[in-house]
Amino acid sequence: MRFTIARVAPRIAPRIVTVTALLLATGLASAPARADQAREAVGLFVQSCLKYVEDPADLQAWIAQTPQLRRLTAEEAQSFLGGQRGDVWSADNDAGLFALVVYADDTCSVIAHQASADQVTLVFSEYVRRKGLRLDKIGDRKEFIRGIDTREETYRSNAGNLPYEVVLITSKSLRAEAQAILTTRPNR
Repeated sequence: MRFTIARVAPRIAPRIVTVTALLLATGLASAPARADQAREAVGLFVQSCLKYVEDPADLQAWIAQTPQLRRLTAEEAQSFLGGQRGDVWSADNDAGLFALVVYADDTCSVIAHQASADQVTLVFSEYVRRKGLRLDKIGDRKEFIRGIDTREETYRSNAGNLPYEVVLITSKSLRAEAQAILTTRPNR
């Protein structure tokens, strides 16, 4: 999915070679995605990126107070940052391999190596509906490139002090380097 993301959303073009290598080494790379992986990915996203989209200092404080997050070394982080400045934390747990990426421009992403594309969309949509978040869906594009499907859903906030976008990039392909990337982009 690296080439698709870079073309579709260049500001959030993480390379997740480290996650792929870890999964291949443990033999988990070909296992089918489970519903709990989607819940974990969306849960981490709403607790971090979405909750603190208007206040990056509070996001950093939350990260510092969350012992389940392990900061990656600069070398490991580059696999996710793709040459951009930022920091990366591993959020691996029993549900799978996840990463929290905070770029220098306050763009924030949660990456899940495996998470059902349909479940990610469903869980996120349900969360937005339940919480009454004022997000307007402004885009929904599907592509199939080099045998890997991707779907990019874009939402824009219409309330709050800081306008922002939410981008969900998902893939159903087991060959994708990530099956879900959930991102907030502040519009400053």
